Amino acid sequence: MTDVLTEKDIRLVVDSFYPCVRSDALLGPVFATRIEDTDAAWRQHQDHIADFWMSVFLKTGRFTGNPMEKHTRLSDITPEHFDRWLYLFTQTSRSVLAQNKAEVIIEMAQRIARSLQMGLAFHKDQKGETNHPFSAYSALSNPSQSESPKP
Repeated sequence: MTDVLTEKDIRLVVDSFYPCVRSDALLGPVFATRIEDTDAAWRQHQDHIADFWMSVFLKTGRFTGNPMEKHTRLSDITPEHFDRWLYLFTQTSRSVLAQNKAEVIIEMAQRIARSLQMGLAFHKDQKGETNHPFSAYSALSNPSQSESPKP
């Protein structure tokens, strides 16, 4: 069996995942403030996100946008939102894909989530915010803020 994800695999994950997000008690309200509550609006978002994943895995180049910039505009998200997103994404991926393919997309989602959280910490640190929800990522995104290891 191959670990290579196909467009069909990615569409299956995205189309199965976002109905869960839409109805989730924690994530749903965040998305509801940015995506109109119509099937057409959600389809447009899912198409955009599918293009993102296809660009990541299949190098299609169809995705346009800046995920970091989008997330820096979300003042109401916390690491708990990322944890919940990853939990639902993991459950969905494992339920619709073969195990080897699910683990490939889950691993990438975890890397992207960590990178986004480090970027959010950096952004908040640069704005002078000190006690923000992403503080745990500050030292990771800005090594000059952490102590030098003791010999």
